[in-house]
Amino acid sequence: MIYPTLYLLRHGQTEWNVEGRLQGRLDSALTETGVAQAHAQRAILAPILTAHPGIAIHASPLGRAWRTASIVAEGRAVQAMDGLKEVSAGTWEGRLRADVVAERGYGSAEEKDMFSLFLTAPNGEGGAALESRCRAYLESLTQPTVIVSHGVVSAFLRGIICGLSIDEIAALPHVQGVVTVLSGHQARVLETPEAAEAYVTHALASDPPAA
Repeated sequence: MIYPTLYLLRHGQTEWNVEGRLQGRLDSALTETGVAQAHAQRAILAPILTAHPGIAIHASPLGRAWRTASIVAEGRAVQAMDGLKEVSAGTWEGRLRADVVAERGYGSAEEKDMFSLFLTAPNGEGGAALESRCRAYLESLTQPTVIVSHGVVSAFLRGIICGLSIDEIAALPHVQGVVTVLSGHQARVLETPEAAEAYVTHALASDPPAA
């Protein structure tokens, strides 16, 4: 399936990111660094939003993503999309990752693997349901869209579009403060406004404007 060009953002750093807690559907506030990352994303998106002034902006309604989207949108309308909420981590939400790892007898590799912890959490959403939700969201899109979401959901969105296996999806980075362009089954990360300007000049020149 061919999807519209998408501009994928993960929310800025949160207090629980710093503490190493599993957030899932629970929430915590953006740190000063997280707010700065959202402003950096706004600067990266600026030439893209100028080129496509009518582009849709979708965000998870969870506070950390919504706050990031509000900064990024700079007064433009943002639509809350339940399909972009982070995967539920069930009874592990709010707990320290290190405590879960110790309790389950995992090793150091598993401690670093937030992805697996989310997908195997007791009473959590799980990978199959998350993939189905992400596919349904993507299939609903009809125009280029800015998407502000979360680490695991963003990885699944990218994996579906790029045709990645579950292991490849799990290995994707969860970088904050950047914009990932998904177009034609390929991903390109924009880290600076200069990179976005170059992208607009060379890639967006042939794209039809958003409605």
